[in-house]
Amino acid sequence: MKVIRYTLLANGTVPSNVVDGGYFIKENGGQSPQDYDLIGLSLNWTGIEEYTTKTSFENYINSHNSVWHDYVDPLSGETVLIQDLIDEFWNKST
Repeated sequence: MKVIRYTLLANGTVPSNVVDGGYFIKENGGQSPQDYDLIGLSLNWTGIEEYTTKTSFENYINSHNSVWHDYVDPLSGETVLIQDLIDEFWNKST
C-alpha cells in the first residue's frame, strides 16, 4: 500500500481511494472542509503526495514538531513517542 497525504473532498467526504486514513492531521490554510492535510493508505492513488520511503515520511511528520511531538497519554499516563506512531503507521503500509 502507498502512504499518501490527502484532503477531504469538497463535500467533506474521504476520497474513495483512501483505504485507511485520517492520521497526522495538519492545517493547510485551505477552505473548509479541505483545510487539513491528512495521512492515509491507498492501493493505487498518490493523493497530494506519496511517501515512497520511511525517511521521507518521517521527515514530513517531524517537520511539524509543533503539531506532532511526544506526549503523555492522559488515560494511561505513559509517554507516547512520535517515532513509535510513525513506525506503527509505516508498518501498516508493508
